[in-house]
Amino acid sequence: MLLYHPNTQVEEKVNNVEEFTYMKFLKSFCKIMDFWPEREEKNSKTRIFRLRYILVLQFCFTLVAGVLYLKNNFGKKTFYDLGHTIITVVMNVVSSRLILRCFKKYDVVGQQFINKIHLYHFRNDSEYSMKTYKAVHKISNNMTYIFSFSIFVCVVTFNLNPVFNNIGSGAYKNPRPDNVTLQQCVYYALPFDYTGDFKWYMLVAIFNVQKTFFCTSLFILFDLLLSMMIIHLWGHIRIFIHNLNHIPAPRNSLEYTREERQEVDNTLKKCIQHHTLIIGFVRIMSETYGLAVLIYYAFQQVVGCLLLLQCSRLDLKTITRFGFLTTMVNQQLIQISVIFELLGYMNDKLQDAVYCVPWEYMDTSHRKMVYMMFRQSQIPLQLKAMNMLSIGVKTMASILKTSVTYYLMLKTITANEA
Repeated sequence: MLLYHPNTQVEEKVNNVEEFTYMKFLKSFCKIMDFWPEREEKNSKTRIFRLRYILVLQFCFTLVAGVLYLKNNFGKKTFYDLGHTIITVVMNVVSSRLILRCFKKYDVVGQQFINKIHLYHFRNDSEYSMKTYKAVHKISNNMTYIFSFSIFVCVVTFNLNPVFNNIGSGAYKNPRPDNVTLQQCVYYALPFDYTGDFKWYMLVAIFNVQKTFFCTSLFILFDLLLSMMIIHLWGHIRIFIHNLNHIPAPRNSLEYTREERQEVDNTLKKCIQHHTLIIGFVRIMSETYGLAVLIYYAFQQVVGCLLLLQCSRLDLKTITRFGFLTTMVNQQLIQISVIFELLGYMNDKLQDAVYCVPWEYMDTSHRKMVYMMFRQSQIPLQLKAMNMLSIGVKTMASILKTSVTYYLMLKTITANEA
């Protein structure tokens, strides 16, 4: 097949995927928390004090401290007051996905995406490949900047809200009014009083800023990398279907000529190799991210109803504290579910495209190739969390529906207690 050489480029000339502007931006962001998939390192055994391991220990510490805070204050504070800490504790549990970064398979998937799956490597195969590559490139570029901006907004709004509350209550005044304590965005069970002593308050506040930055970045960047992989797989399937739909029938007879058979043979072999690459990457993605996605969906189920319960108070402090967080959490759920649903949708179109290949004009060897592709096309390209939970729109709708149901139940219980 002749290579298609475009006259225009998507952006400046690059020699590899990591030189794209959005990839460099994403890589720099991920490098801050040691979350970027790396190539195999020769002296990796000596690099045990990497930031990823320090963050894992930090998440473990804050998880235990948060659970102890809930235990110590259970029955002393209202469910609304403890609801904020419950949400942060559950978010801390989901942050355990960082442990995945400590395993080699995470680097294997990431490097395979960069070096083999990214559509940059397929852009010159045909005019349609270039067209698809440009579309996916634009989507990936926009997603990167939108998600990165979300990190900034989440960190700022989450940390500034208790500061404004402290200003409003006069907690920063000296002397401080009676029965007024210093609020934090995250609470822990610690051996010192960080709600009464200002120097301990400042120490915990600074810790919370970096804690919320890493936690928010882990949430959003994890979903961004996963979404980007799915978008590129979607582009691969589009190209694959296009190639199948353009396998020509014989020009002048009821069977292919020798030259046409050779052309069909080359096209079928290329299609089989392409489809095998897609199936293999989907499989390794499911094996690598399955448990992490399952934990994330469980988090959505638990936190969704709690956030609705908090927002239901409809006062300014609550809306500014939980409004954007609720929007972001639901937006992440909807977005990643819709993106994953693309694979299932394209898989149905793929089966139809394989079936419509003009196999009736082919010889026995080529029919066997078509039959092989048809059997492979029956393999669902939809990712499953631990081979149990299908990831897609149906699961998303079920989670949102259940969250609303639990919210109504909790609302009734808290109203009766009041």
